[in-house]
Amino acid sequence: MKLPALCALLMLVGCAPADQPQGFQLTADLVTDDVTLRWSGAPIDAAYLMVEYATEENGEYTILSFLPPDRHEFHHPDLMPATTFYYRVTPLTAPEGRPATARPQPKELQLSWTDTGTDEDGYLLERRRTAQPAEVAAYLDANSTSFNLPLLPSDKPATYIPRPFRRGAPSPVIHETVP
Repeated sequence: MKLPALCALLMLVGCAPADQPQGFQLTADLVTDDVTLRWSGAPIDAAYLMVEYATEENGEYTILSFLPPDRHEFHHPDLMPATTFYYRVTPLTAPEGRPATARPQPKELQLSWTDTGTDEDGYLLERRRTAQPAEVAAYLDANSTSFNLPLLPSDKPATYIPRPFRRGAPSPVIHETVP
């Protein structure tokens, strides 16, 4: 093989640049009974990253948190001894929504909206307060058009925006066993 052809072949099959993510990666560090998760390579178009755990390898996952896409770490403290925890992080894409119609009641806020999604996996009910980052107030089923949000005495005025979401490909599942 001639040298120019060999160089072209090496360029085609060579390694990607070191700063290019090699896919969605998840790692965990266990210290005593706390796990710290760290990840890289999450899709940049995610609206949120959903952090979940299960206590069985093929068990049902429980949502721990919804994080903004610029976060790359989550701390899960005070875990049960002698238990294995399985973790995954799933990106959620969600177009912007319009504010829900709100009807205040003594102990809850009745929210309603038009289902604008056509093939959503569900709805994220986003809470937006003045001068604070948006946060997920509720995780709802697909085709939802209403939700009764319980109010706490500490709740402040906010705008609630239902956002239809789609699940992206999750990170690889990792596990840690608490001694």
